[in-house]
Amino acid sequence: MTDLSFRDFLIGWLPTMAAVSVAPPPAPALGQMFLVDLGGVPVPVVTCLFAVLGIGLSRLLARRTEAQLGWSSFAAVTAIMLIVVLLWIVESRPSWLYAFVVSIGMGFSGYSLIELFGEQVRSFVTDIFDKARSTIGRGPSQGDDK
Repeated sequence: MTDLSFRDFLIGWLPTMAAVSVAPPPAPALGQMFLVDLGGVPVPVVTCLFAVLGIGLSRLLARRTEAQLGWSSFAAVTAIMLIVVLLWIVESRPSWLYAFVVSIGMGFSGYSLIELFGEQVRSFVTDIFDKARSTIGRGPSQGDDK
């Protein structure tokens, strides 16, 4: 092995580093390649299509108890999930793979989430009416008539 001078090293190394360091700009992500402008809002079409596909396919495998609700209820739950997922995609711009996985999860458990949300709202409204009823039923307190 021969000794390499610093000058000879730089003559070979610097052009190599210059060629390697000039990288082309990164290619756009698949979900961000096709943006459609809807009323001034850019919508990632590919990501939205993957989300619709994820919800649609997972809804075919939904629980039997959910499927027994009837066609109109099943379609309503699916529409609610589609709207929520598509709005989430437009707002937060996740990658297409993440959106697809979340959509599959929503398709399987969306009905349970909607049912849980409905129970929470029902409980909240019941608590408010119970508190109002107990406040109205008490009447004025003894110290208020001075």
